Amino acid sequence: MRSDAKKAFYFHADANSLGGFIEEPFQKHIPAQASSTLPSVGGHVTSRTEAFTFEGVISCRAAYTRVSGRHVKENGSATVSVTSVLEGLNILEIVKAERVVAQITAEYSGKGGFPRVSFAGSHFDRLTIGHSDASLVVNAGLLGLPSGAKAIRVPITESVFHETGRQQAAKLVKSAKADADQDSVRWLIDRYSWMESERKPGKDGFLLCSLVDGVGGAVPGRSFGHVLEIPDFGRIFLGEILVAQSTFRISMIRAELGCTVKGNGNGCCAAVAVHGVPP
Repeated sequence: MRSDAKKAFYFHADANSLGGFIEEPFQKHIPAQASSTLPSVGGHVTSRTEAFTFEGVISCRAAYTRVSGRHVKENGSATVSVTSVLEGLNILEIVKAERVVAQITAEYSGKGGFPRVSFAGSHFDRLTIGHSDASLVVNAGLLGLPSGAKAIRVPITESVFHETGRQQAAKLVKSAKADADQDSVRWLIDRYSWMESERKPGKDGFLLCSLVDGVGGAVPGRSFGHVLEIPDFGRIFLGEILVAQSTFRISMIRAELGCTVKGNGNGCCAAVAVHGVPP
């Protein structure tokens, strides 16, 4: 019995490595692979799926997830960690990756305030698009990588998420507007232009950004920041992060298929949150 506890923590953490749905040429859900959900009191949960193939559309060699959370007695905080891994990903023989990892670790102070969060460990190994190696430009700030002459690690605050998302959206929209076939990328402008505005952090409790600033290499199609539009395939979104009221969700690879196969798929998703009572 913890009669000395001044605050109760309610944990939320979940992960899955693969899932989604297909609308055409048939209607089916892609069964979620390696799903894990943390009990609200904390603990440790793991799940693993071996080789999985779905209707010749998407497959992986293996997938696993790990979620854990606990109360830290020494400083009265709560920590939660989520890892989601895909090995041997293959989407319609166009998008492949040897290994994809999503990882979030967050510490929530018993005194409240914005948590200390890290995405260290999140990465792609041997990502290929159209059989060409994709060279990713990662966002050092969101990955917590040292920067500057003194190699200082800068905490990822709410304002960092906000400003990163605003800058990324501005570059993405500018690139789309400069495209020779602007009508075909109007959807990009419509979807991301709202992020360019001088919104204040926390105004609507929702922030969007990406661990990926750009994609290089001889990949097919057009690249707009972390978004790629690929002929005879559809769209790929890399390293997306959603932040809402101290809840963090990451999707390392998301596909909006728009060819003979239509549907949406997600790879390596993870989410964390902790709520303290009393607040």
